[in-house]
Amino acid sequence: MNEAKKCELCGGNQQEPYISKIYYYQGQDYDLVKCPNCGLVFVQPRPDLATIKNFYDEKYFESDFACGMIEGDYLAAEEKRAQEYQSLLGLIKKYKSRGKLLEIGCAGGSFLALARKEGFEVEGVDISEWAVSQAKNKYQLEVQKGRLLELNLKPESYEVIFFADLLEHEPEPMKFLKKVFSLLKPAGLVMLKVPTYVNSIYYQIIKLLPWNLVSDKLDPRLLIALKVNASNLSKFPPYHLFEFSPSTLKAIIRKSGFHLVELKNTLIIPEFLKKKNAGLIARGLGLGFVSLKWLMEHFSLPGGHIIALAVKD
Repeated sequence: MNEAKKCELCGGNQQEPYISKIYYYQGQDYDLVKCPNCGLVFVQPRPDLATIKNFYDEKYFESDFACGMIEGDYLAAEEKRAQEYQSLLGLIKKYKSRGKLLEIGCAGGSFLALARKEGFEVEGVDISEWAVSQAKNKYQLEVQKGRLLELNLKPESYEVIFFADLLEHEPEPMKFLKKVFSLLKPAGLVMLKVPTYVNSIYYQIIKLLPWNLVSDKLDPRLLIALKVNASNLSKFPPYHLFEFSPSTLKAIIRKSGFHLVELKNTLIIPEFLKKKNAGLIARGLGLGFVSLKWLMEHFSLPGGHIIALAVKD
């Protein structure tokens, strides 16, 4: 069942159209709308929890998880993300160098395995039975299956809680963050990463380009990664229920009780743009992505993803 929902951040009832019919699942189109009061962008109508859980079957981890940005299935992609995971762990170690670490949405377990090597005591949670099985079998990790809000974890048990590319999938992000707050020990650290692409300046420019004239000549993966709403492209289910901007992410973190200590911008470059045999257009776009990533990371420009670190006072 799908239903209209109030704004999760401010409770407002009013919504403005943002991107129409951007997602599709089992006969239902889904729009992105924007709250005119606080600026939060979210899916409307909102799929119910049973439908959301059905999104995350094996197919998601085989092909859909990266939304066109990374080739291969999830396990193959995890091996390619070792440098990213090392960088994320380095950010955590600026504030916490040891202790009990929980990853929510741990998937195949690669980040947890790395954190364990670095001296953390690790646990994981994931909604997918497939992912939990992979994490246990490959890395012998302690991982529970289920949605965080439905699990009975002990309050004030963790020095660090980490989740990446997860909050946008959670149907109750405010309640979720308050649960995270309750699970952290005093002075505990939370680090999260969320996409901010549809709230970026460069996406607003991309939306205005005449894709209908050239979409059949370009790699469909590029168009999917750029969220081009072309009629000849297949559509994903509404995996991202929320689309955060720097201001709405800061607001929801603070409203959940945390003290924000650091905010960083970054960008994932579509993998197929970096291939040596890529065409001239792809190479040009790849160079553009590299330049944009540098600008975002050095001048705090929102565009791809935001990494936020906050503490429980």
